[in-house]
Amino acid sequence: MAVNHGNPKHGSLGSGPTLVGLNRPGPWDVLAMAAACGLAAGWLEVGTRVLCRAIHPTGRLYMMSRHFVWLVPLANLLLFFGVGLFLAVLTKVGGRPGSWLCPRLLTAAAILPALLVAGPGVYPWAWLLLAWGIALRLVPWLERSARRWLTVSLAAMLGFVPVVAGLVFGGDWLKQRRETSRPLPPANSPNVLLIVLDTVRADHLSLYGYPRATSRTLDRLAQRGIRFDEARATAPWTLPSHASLFTGRWPHELDVQWVTPLRGQFPTLAAYLGSRGYATAGFVANTEYCSSDTGLDRGFTHYEDYVLDFAHLRPVRTATLVERGWTAVATLSLLLRDRLTPGQPLHARVQSLIQWLLAPSRKDAGSINREFLDWLANRPEPGRPFFAFLNYFDAHTPYLPPEGAGFRFGPGPRTLADYTLLVEQWKTIDKASLIPHFRELVRDSYDNCLAYLDDRLAELFETLHRLGVLDRTVVIVTADHGEELGEHKLFEHGESLYRPEIRVPLVIVVPAGSQGPGVVPETVSLRDLPATIVDLTGLGANSPFPGRSLTRLWRAPSPAAAGEDCDDEGVISELTAPNPTNPSLGRSPAARGPLSSLAEGDYVYIRSEKDGRELLFHEHDDPDELVNRARIEGMQPILERLRQRLDRIKPRNYR
Repeated sequence: MAVNHGNPKHGSLGSGPTLVGLNRPGPWDVLAMAAACGLAAGWLEVGTRVLCRAIHPTGRLYMMSRHFVWLVPLANLLLFFGVGLFLAVLTKVGGRPGSWLCPRLLTAAAILPALLVAGPGVYPWAWLLLAWGIALRLVPWLERSARRWLTVSLAAMLGFVPVVAGLVFGGDWLKQRRETSRPLPPANSPNVLLIVLDTVRADHLSLYGYPRATSRTLDRLAQRGIRFDEARATAPWTLPSHASLFTGRWPHELDVQWVTPLRGQFPTLAAYLGSRGYATAGFVANTEYCSSDTGLDRGFTHYEDYVLDFAHLRPVRTATLVERGWTAVATLSLLLRDRLTPGQPLHARVQSLIQWLLAPSRKDAGSINREFLDWLANRPEPGRPFFAFLNYFDAHTPYLPPEGAGFRFGPGPRTLADYTLLVEQWKTIDKASLIPHFRELVRDSYDNCLAYLDDRLAELFETLHRLGVLDRTVVIVTADHGEELGEHKLFEHGESLYRPEIRVPLVIVVPAGSQGPGVVPETVSLRDLPATIVDLTGLGANSPFPGRSLTRLWRAPSPAAAGEDCDDEGVISELTAPNPTNPSLGRSPAARGPLSSLAEGDYVYIRSEKDGRELLFHEHDDPDELVNRARIEGMQPILERLRQRLDRIKPRNYR
């Protein structure tokens, strides 16, 4: 655009833009172009994400709020407009060089996010060079049609934002309308509250004999219901375990991987109960592997995952450039802090900045309670029975209760070194070589997270009791998997099929009471929970869920109990690949290939599907799984029986 500052017919900083070409853009022209490039960057990024997932749907998770489809363009608009203010000044004072440079910089920046999304494994500098090269060729063409390009594209791209946002919110409205139009379930149908405590191992709960009082609320709850002493998850990490919880299928049937969502070939518990008149709602704190992005929201009318927390600019951080810039600032702040002397005012201010930049984005248990109770109070049909799913994330790394929660066990992190270990270094250091002080700190911190979580459960149950809801509700409390805290030199989860990662708590309370023994010693699988829930609601007839209702273990079998096909009865767990964050620095047994396990009675059989390596443990005599009995001659009949049973449940074509 040619700008003549002495002629009122042409654009100037004071008279507004006149778009007649981009040969010499003025400041207002640069601002207009910055806005257009910001929106273009956003829509290109959104389109690239959607296209990549469509091309390879089993290898992509968005890992962000479903609102990204309209938040990303808005975030980029704000970012580019801010940059445009600086470039407008550069154009004003830089003359012809500035006028030549600014459009090319903006165009290259608009192209860059899509390239970063399409090829995350490529060095960003390589994509930046490519984007610059494209901009050099593209801008001269744009200059020849600047008026039409800027005017039409800016209006169209900006107008498309409310359209897409409306589609997202409109879809939620339609789901609610469909729910309210369905007939109510049979009279006296109970509510169902499924609570999943993410990353909670059973043996760190006082419910199962742990010496610390980490689960006083669950201890009391179990006195009114059924406690399962040997419940096992189907997988040692979140997504496949939850997928089994919702479908009754084994992980090998679902083919859920670390970046592969749950697909739609199997019915889900929420969809089944919803189709029979239940109100369905999910509230999740694990926003990576329980979000709507993973497919676990299928069948839920109301589903809350990501919180658009403005205190830490979460909405604008959905944009790739903003998030990468945020990460760069955090990295530079860490480098600056390490070069400052502790105790100085500047060091303290930098540390405060780092804590703000690196603040965990997860929702605490109190937030999950508030979301659920708000939904319960405001739902349009209070008389409709509900199925609610609550996922709590407080026991997950970093092992830090929310600020102000206090520490029941140990002093908690008292020094900068303690805090740095838990928040910044935990993912990268060799945790097997921690000094005793840090090992005790980690154990105390994990137990404090359990205690905090248990206290929030007490608040939830007290409120539900006061509202008169609890007595009409089937309550199920379990965990999706456990956590390694140094056993077998392993840490976190998704690393093995050993007991710390697979044995989980399970308590079921039915409205009429426990109806039988308060403790079930038999080994059971969480895979049987869908069949159990539809049995308890009286909807087990013609249920699509395999497995067997666990009610058989404390009451006479129901004629309508789900799971008529019990040929595959068994308790297996699976892990196809180790945790991609590599928390154990390559020591995961799954690094050699996929793992499968079968638990039967006192024995647990673990097999590497690639090299055939076999482990056999006697859980009663060897709860720490230190003695492999697979090579003991007297164990061969047991080993062969477990081997054949695993082959029957998991045929070779699934390996």
